[in-house]
Amino acid sequence: MHEINLSPVPPLSHRVSIGYSKDPQREDLVSSTLLRHPKSGTRVQIARIALPLPVDQLYSYRIPDHFSRWIRPGRRVVVPFGRRKLAGVVVEEGTEADLASHRARDILDVDVELPPLSEELLELTRWIATYYMCSWGEAVRAALPPGSSAATARSRVRTIAMVGLSPEAPDTPPRGNKQQEIIEQLRIWEAAEESPVPQTRLLSECGGTAATIRRLVEMGYLEIEVQELDRSRLAADELDSSEKKITLHSAQIQAIEAITEQIRADSFGCFLLHGVTGSGKTEVYLQALQHVRSEGGSAIVLVPEISLTPQTVQRFRARFGDEVAVLHSRMSPGERYDAWRGIGEGRYPIVIGPRSAVLAPLKNPALIIVDEEHESSYKQFDPAPRYHARDVAVVRAMKSGATCILGSATPSLDSLANARSGKYTLLEMPERVPINGRPARLPKVRVIDLRNEKALRKTQGVLAPQLIEAIGERVDRKEQTILLLNRRGFAPVMECVSCGWVPECRDCSVSMVYHKPLNHLRCHYCGITECIPSECGSCKNHDLAFMGTGTQRLEEELAEKIPGIRLLRMDLDTTTGRGSHHRILAEFGRGDADVLLGTQMVAKGLDFERVTLVGIIQAEAGLQFPDIRAEERSFQLLTQVAGRAGRAELEGEVFLQTRQPGHAVIQFALRHDYAGFAEYALEAREELNYPPTGKLVSILFSGPDDRETRTLADRWRKLIDRNLPEVDRLGPSPAFIHKLKNRYRHQLLLKIPDSVPSSHVRDAISRSAKAMGHLRSGFRMTIDVDPVGIV
Repeated sequence: MHEINLSPVPPLSHRVSIGYSKDPQREDLVSSTLLRHPKSGTRVQIARIALPLPVDQLYSYRIPDHFSRWIRPGRRVVVPFGRRKLAGVVVEEGTEADLASHRARDILDVDVELPPLSEELLELTRWIATYYMCSWGEAVRAALPPGSSAATARSRVRTIAMVGLSPEAPDTPPRGNKQQEIIEQLRIWEAAEESPVPQTRLLSECGGTAATIRRLVEMGYLEIEVQELDRSRLAADELDSSEKKITLHSAQIQAIEAITEQIRADSFGCFLLHGVTGSGKTEVYLQALQHVRSEGGSAIVLVPEISLTPQTVQRFRARFGDEVAVLHSRMSPGERYDAWRGIGEGRYPIVIGPRSAVLAPLKNPALIIVDEEHESSYKQFDPAPRYHARDVAVVRAMKSGATCILGSATPSLDSLANARSGKYTLLEMPERVPINGRPARLPKVRVIDLRNEKALRKTQGVLAPQLIEAIGERVDRKEQTILLLNRRGFAPVMECVSCGWVPECRDCSVSMVYHKPLNHLRCHYCGITECIPSECGSCKNHDLAFMGTGTQRLEEELAEKIPGIRLLRMDLDTTTGRGSHHRILAEFGRGDADVLLGTQMVAKGLDFERVTLVGIIQAEAGLQFPDIRAEERSFQLLTQVAGRAGRAELEGEVFLQTRQPGHAVIQFALRHDYAGFAEYALEAREELNYPPTGKLVSILFSGPDDRETRTLADRWRKLIDRNLPEVDRLGPSPAFIHKLKNRYRHQLLLKIPDSVPSSHVRDAISRSAKAMGHLRSGFRMTIDVDPVGIV
């Protein structure tokens, strides 16, 4: 933990709040218990605080008199913890027993800038802590803006000086030419209703210095108003807000009517909106939001990852303007902090963002939307809490009496099972939005069988001749193409031709990937880089070859095969810069490129009218992972990226290159047959008692020594066998990635039948943890409830 520089809590009169609504609850007195100290008899207040520690307990602290008016449940405070200072959240009242048993120390500082967490969010974070088996403090930390555990908020508020003409300015102009120029420019802006303006803008336009402005203020010509700067507005308002006229089709109307009826009922209801790609799910969301806003309600819209944010924000801001706040990981801490405050203070009734936005501080949202609900990126892996945002959204809606919409063209099997059992209401939109009164058709899918020897001889590279020809035709017709290759880098493997040696990461049990622009090998798990070896690390042979293909090699091959083609690549390597997603998608949307190629970032949520061709390279790649959800994720990815083609008047076509054309997943994707795939996959899951038939809990053990880590895992297995004999277990065994960041990993999987209550499983794991005692330094155990990937 970082040391915290403390400053006394300022009185409210010192707080600059121009342009912000004031939190009426700031004046409330603490809702804690007033007690007398057992020895001195002096009156004290006790608060129980959740700290961001992996320890399942609360900590009691005394509230000094000068903080009493500020402290209340949900308020963030700074407290001493050993020799450190930690930021935590007050969650409940303390008792005299707490004071006596814990030797309570004083709270050191109080965050008066952030609105306190609501009772609803405190209750939700407590549920998260219980269900996902982490501490309440860890769950509360996830509901606060970044950096909240390391510093007080007052040091993060930014202000801006706004300059305007004084209504009592002297009639005679000042003498200085620069002074006169400043006043004249402000009169122009005032006439255009653009005054007051930031001082920095005024000085940039007119020259001069801050001293010039101060002198004009002293002379009575100008006024300065200091306002808090809302940095989140600068991050959110980046896109064109124009919008086309929308005509709803019958399935959309039926879905909207069902959803708005539930919203009017002012009670919990959850809908699974299954609409094929291009069926108009976003418009259903917008119509539902309009109804909520007409009643004065608020809403959360979750999108699976940042690559979806630009186009999604464009649609929502076109309809709701400055009512929309955006929360995502690419925003700076200051921008996220300001957005979080604005949401908590009620200035932004609509919140859009990936996973963490489900914990946005809206007060009792009336509607929660989870777009592309099947996406695995909704699952948090590290650090705790390892929650699934889709499931938390449903629980939050339930606790708030809100309506929840889970939307997807390829719903997760878990959500489909809930719809079939009656927990969710299924709404279906089986056709695309009509174009000029005619039903739009899903794109034709053509399979290229790369096992064919003739095709292999003709394919000098990764792209089959048929696909290259189709791309060239689109270039000639001024149409666009999206290519998916879910491997970044130039070549996945560098291999010795003589003995088959492959350079591996020294800290992870994975092969290094060649990146041509920087001419180095890189581990995609820990990020370490190495120079290209000149000889084999095993047989010392100098004949080393690059095997396989990544997005960089595909980009190079396309440029060589189709001279003059305009290319954009979108993968983790090209989207690290600020605003890079927006820039790439904006260029492609303007027609500045013929082909957008990339990893799974290009598969979801993109809607471009001139995209008529989609090419999927190595379509079977995802089927190779040893994971129960590998087939489900592969089908979803193939179907989603195929759906990017032919979304307007121009018909679409999909080329699917594979060496496994007969695989069931490929065949279902070829026919756009979600129902057929779901029956096939659910039957296999039921036979093996895997989700959604049963539940999974993953317990991962990691440490610096392989043998000791395995011993730790074996001891845990014996405790679980004793405390939870009614569940099946798999392992412990080496994890799929056995070594990661120089730590060895062993995994134990618990397969839990639906007949075994979750509370019973939690109690058994808790008993096992107590029996195990504290782990040795350097060793770690991680519990993941409902894991979505086995790595």
